[in-house]
Amino acid sequence: MRRLLAAFVAWMLVTGAAASEFAFALIGDVPYNRFERRWFADYLARIADDGVTFVLHVGDIKSGGEPCSDAVFDDRLALFDASPVPFVLVPGDNDWSDCNRLAAGRYDPLERLDALRARFFPAGSSLGRQRMAVASQADSMAASPYRENLMWHHGAASFVTLNVPGPSNRRGRGGRAPAEFVARNRANLAWLARGFAEAAARGSRVMAVAMQANPWIEDFVDGDPHPGYAELLTALRAHTEAFAGEVLLLHGDQHLLIIDQPMTGRDGSRLARFTRVQCFGSPLMGWVRIAVGDSGPTALAIDAHGYSPSPAGALQP
Repeated sequence: MRRLLAAFVAWMLVTGAAASEFAFALIGDVPYNRFERRWFADYLARIADDGVTFVLHVGDIKSGGEPCSDAVFDDRLALFDASPVPFVLVPGDNDWSDCNRLAAGRYDPLERLDALRARFFPAGSSLGRQRMAVASQADSMAASPYRENLMWHHGAASFVTLNVPGPSNRRGRGGRAPAEFVARNRANLAWLARGFAEAAARGSRVMAVAMQANPWIEDFVDGDPHPGYAELLTALRAHTEAFAGEVLLLHGDQHLLIIDQPMTGRDGSRLARFTRVQCFGSPLMGWVRIAVGDSGPTALAIDAHGYSPSPAGALQP
């Protein structure tokens, strides 16, 4: 009930900003089916018409029951590269870590992650018809293979993406942590720290952290964090408390729009400068428009938009 109420309130929530220097769109968990695949180009065109500088997709570019095949990856790459504005992807569990499922084709998850890297993360650049410069962890930190972890700065905001797939970040609740998780988690923590350091050095008003998984902040603040997210959320809380500006955590995974402020500080008080946005997901093809202002008491303006096919396009066979 709490999540449903949060989603309802989120439709109406707007945090005002005196000036909006730029805006970006947050999407995720789409396209999942033939309808969403058919209308995806129209969907991106509508988003671009909303005056956004770029689109940020927080993972799951296909359903869990669709094969993790080269053909599907190539199809999605063509869709994303046709975006009228720069397009940045964060990998999700359906895209690599759950590809060993029977319905997904019984692929090796790490091999599929390499396939994603080769397609969706060109060196120094976003996807889209218009490209945007980004920095990759693989190019910025010695011996790092994590080219999917990106960083860029725009206007008064800094952005970091992390490879954190749901539902558990490839870390079960019991037993020893897998070596793959340990290495990737260590890299994520280092990249997160680098992002906050650069944001502070340039005087960013907003630090945005994007990943696919819902890390269950509610459990973290209640003292029962999932082992796959405990270190990450501990670091994120510490960075938020030390950062002078506002912090955004952007993720997908649950296919339900949520805009809230669930994080508490080490003293138990609510962190008013921390906002979590969980985006729409299939079967809802909406987007969240997030505007960042360079002046005024509040840096962010957040509002949600639903999608339905454009009337002209709907008449096509």
